[in-house]
Parts: sequence; C-alpha cells; structure tokens
Amino acid sequence: MKELLIRLSNKVTENAEQLAELITKQQNLRYPTLKRDEAELYPARVELVKLYAEALRLETKERGTLIQKWGQEAGTQFAKKEGISLDMMLREVPEYRAYIGTVLKHEGITSGISPKEMYELTNELDLIVNDVVYYFSLPFVQYEKEMLTISQAAIAELSVPIASINDTTAILPLIGVMDFNRGTVLQEKVLKESVRLNLEYLIIDLSGLQTTDTYVAQQLFILFESLSLVGTVPVVSGVTPAIAQTLVGLGLDFGAIRSFATLKQAIQFVS
Repeated sequence: MKELLIRLSNKVTENAEQLAELITKQQNLRYPTLKRDEAELYPARVELVKLYAEALRLETKERGTLIQKWGQEAGTQFAKKEGISLDMMLREVPEYRAYIGTVLKHEGITSGISPKEMYELTNELDLIVNDVVYYFSLPFVQYEKEMLTISQAAIAELSVPIASINDTTAILPLIGVMDFNRGTVLQEKVLKESVRLNLEYLIIDLSGLQTTDTYVAQQLFILFESLSLVGTVPVVSGVTPAIAQTLVGLGLDFGAIRSFATLKQAIQFVS
C-alpha cells in the first residue's frame, strides 16, 4: 500500500501544473473577477496540488502538521485579498478531489488492489481533503470575526454622538438599542469628551432609546456617577411615560439627577 501511495503521489506531482491550469480556467469562467489575481492564484494552486501529493506519502500526524501550516499561510494570504471569498476558494475543492481520485482509481486498478484497499485509499484522500478545507477556512473565519469586531466598534462609536451647544454644555442623544459594545463605548467616549470639552452640563436625551431594561438602566446610572466625578452635571431629557414606568418597575429612580420630558425643557434649564 505504501508503494502504491508513493506512485500515486509522484503521478499527481508530475501533473500539478496541468491540473492547476485546468482549475484556473474553470474558476475564471465561474468568477471572471478572479482573472485579475491569476498570477497569484495559479502558483498557489500548483502548490496545493503538490501538497496533496506530499500528504499522500506521510503518516497521519506529519500530514496534519503539513496541512495546518499550509492552511494558516495560504488562508491568511487570501482571506485578506480583496475580491476573494471563502466560497470562491471552496468551489475548487471538488476539482482536486475528482482529479486525484481518478489518478487513484487508475493506479489502483493497474496495481490490481482489492476493493477493500481501494476503499482505504479513497478514505485517505477524503481525510486529506477534509483537513485542507478545515485549515484553509480557519484564517477566513478569524479574519471575518476581526472585521466584524472592528465594524461593530466603528458603529458603536458613531452611535454615541456628542454635540456641543455652547462652551459649557453638550447634548448626547441616545438612539436605538443599547448593547454591550455600545455601552462600553458610551462609558469611555462620553467621559473623555466631557473632560476634553470641560463640560459643566451634559444633556442625555433618551427620547430615541428603543429599550429600557436593567442593563440600560445600569449603564445610565454608572454614566451619571462617572460624570459627577469628573465635574460634569448630567441632565436627562426625553423621559417618556414608558421609560418612567420601566424604571419604576425596576425599582430605580434618578434621585438627584435632573430629568425633563423634553429636550427643549432640558436646554432651558441649563441656559
């Protein structure tokens, strides 16, 4: 069996360029935009074919190490490539499997191996293909997570706008839903801006806030206390009956915090 795997490996290696060329043509037909990256993708495909060939020679542990190293490097390279997605790359997998599988069957029949041995060979190929897909996909998933985190942070940053109305007063309109990311940005940005602008008053308008639950109330009270510590007086506007009822239902009240039903009333108070 080992001798057959070596012959199979050699055969695949000999035809690496040919297979890479065929896959490149097929992929360019599926995704015309990939033509612009052909100079980079073609050698990467040749490398992958040779990786499959080498993997056939190796024991399970060595094979896993080899494929993992390749997947980390190649996956990271193409995950960051504009215009290339994971689904595009995975569309190539059946081509490698089909070609190498054909070579495997031909060599197996020529060698007169039993159906059981043919099954074992096919299973080996499937395991290699599965490892290639898995380790190549990991950097894509990691990169997407990183991009999502960056996007969420940017959105959260934009969702905490502080607008000055004079030298000592600014308005912070809270609109939409308060989640963990936004709550974190709220605490950090508002305090820094209050100190930077040397604010005497900060009007926090709640009229656009969609939900008021225990988490939101907690974030607001932490913010009020923190503002007081840096010398800024928090003033709340937009306290609708629904928000007031929710706070009462939670057993919370604004206490000494000045609150108003409308933004106009809050601005009149600080003027």
